[in-house]
Amino acid sequence: MWRPSRAAAGLLLCLAAAAPVGAASAQGGGQTSNTIVNFHFTPTTMTVNTGTTITWTNTADRPHTVTDRGGTFDNLLAPGTTATISFTVPGTYHYFCRINPSTMNGTIVVNPGPQPAATNRVEALDPAREGENLRFLPNTLTAQAGSTILFANVGGKPHTLTADDGSFDTGVVPPGAEGGRFAGTNATITLPKPGTYTFHCEIHPQVMRGTLTVTGTETPGPAPPSAAPTTASVDMVDFAFKPPQVSVAPGGKVTWKNKGSAQHTASFDDVALDTKVVAPGDQADLTAPDKPGSYSYHCNIHPAKMRGVLVVVGQNTNDPTKKETAAPASYAGTAGPSGGVSTTVLITLGLGAFLGGAGITAFLLRGRSP
Repeated sequence: MWRPSRAAAGLLLCLAAAAPVGAASAQGGGQTSNTIVNFHFTPTTMTVNTGTTITWTNTADRPHTVTDRGGTFDNLLAPGTTATISFTVPGTYHYFCRINPSTMNGTIVVNPGPQPAATNRVEALDPAREGENLRFLPNTLTAQAGSTILFANVGGKPHTLTADDGSFDTGVVPPGAEGGRFAGTNATITLPKPGTYTFHCEIHPQVMRGTLTVTGTETPGPAPPSAAPTTASVDMVDFAFKPPQVSVAPGGKVTWKNKGSAQHTASFDDVALDTKVVAPGDQADLTAPDKPGSYSYHCNIHPAKMRGVLVVVGQNTNDPTKKETAAPASYAGTAGPSGGVSTTVLITLGLGAFLGGAGITAFLLRGRSP
């Protein structure tokens, strides 16, 4: 089983997009332009090939922005100035002006090039975008093993991109402020293992579904990052687990140490993990599941008194056992959709969410009853 990662490698996305009527089109990369006139982008819809550089010119008498609703770029243009972005990541980009978010909106479709791209984009849409419904764009794609997908929430509700079998999970990707009126956030997953994977949104599983085909050869790599440590330790005392909840990265090592005078076990309720009997003064190790979530366990010898929760924290997910300090969004140098463009990029900080399980506090309170 493989987990999400932020690493970027080659990827091919099957996304065939024809330029709609009235749309601007660029062939074979190159350059094209867009004009900001009064309170509109002209044209509002553009279809270009991977590697195309687009230049926006503000001909209006007021400042405007060119801002990705998925949180990857944000350019402020004073009257008479220009902003240039080079698009090397195939996919659809819904963008807007954050000074006039209701009236100034546009769409760019970036077609894949002849060579596999390092990263491709999938958007989450919902009725926050006029005329839209709950869906992935695209919802069917083919990618090469070892590649990256950037999942951008351009709607007004929280969304996830989650494999049905738990092989990958972005965690909850929050929408923009005021129900998607402003820019949302994004997350990435890497795809090292070939196969066909159906996926869904954990929050809207019935209507938001898709299929991902990963081709090529499995690419080994380091364990994916996680907000939690790779090891954790729990003390068995008479008669409690201390701490009662502990976090660890997917596949991490957890050690239970018996510091009491009685025998104890750490026996999981929903997965086949069990330390068996741990004598006083001894310890036992278990390997945490690969799938993020909350896993409850108990002592088989003292089930009414000794209960605990192991939290497996995946990528893009804050550790729910730790207190988080909110950080403001920041602006950074010269990286945009291409990784090297002359633009100011909005770095949006996702608020991670904890998926899987009914919640630590609720479980522990329930577990105290006989």
